[in-house]
Amino acid sequence: MDQPRPRHKARKPLIIERPDLQTPPQRVMSGMLTAAFWVVWIYLWLPLIAVLGWAFGVSRFYEEMIAFDGYEALLELLDVYLKVVALLAGSLIAWAIYNWVRFRGEDRRKGRTPVTTAEIAEYAGLDAAQLEQWQSAQVLRVEHHDDGRIAGVSVLSPQPRRSSGRPTEPALQH
Repeated sequence: MDQPRPRHKARKPLIIERPDLQTPPQRVMSGMLTAAFWVVWIYLWLPLIAVLGWAFGVSRFYEEMIAFDGYEALLELLDVYLKVVALLAGSLIAWAIYNWVRFRGEDRRKGRTPVTTAEIAEYAGLDAAQLEQWQSAQVLRVEHHDDGRIAGVSVLSPQPRRSSGRPTEPALQH
C-alpha cells in the first residue's frame, strides 16, 4: 500500500519563526511590543508584589533608609567594601603579573625525566642487577628493617599446575 499524501503543500515558515527574515523596522516594532507587554504583565502583578512587600517589612526599609537618612551609613560601608575588594583584586593581579614575568618563556608542563634503575639502586643501597631482576618478576615478598630499609627480597616464581589443579609451592630466591 502507498502511504497517504499530505493534504497541504509545504509552506514557507511564518516570519515569526524566522526573525532573520524581518526588516529592521519590523525588528524594532517587535522589540517594542515585547517590552510593552512585559510592562503590562508586571503591572498586573503589582498588587501581589505590594502585599508581599508589606508582609516582609519593606515599609521599615523605607523608614530607615529614606526618612532617617540610613543610606548615608550604607554608602560609607559600601566605600569600605569597595576599597577592600579593590585591594584584594589588586593583590591578585600583582601576583599574576609576578608569575607571568617569572615564568614566561618557560614550558613548565614537561614531564620529569625517568629515574634509572641504577639511580634507584644507589638511593636504596641495592645491587642494580638484582634490582632489575626484581623489577621483571611478577610477585615479590619484601621484608623491611624497623627503619624502613629493605632486609630481604624473595622472588616468588609461578610454577606449572599439578594435575590436581593446585599450584605448587613457590620457589624462593634471595
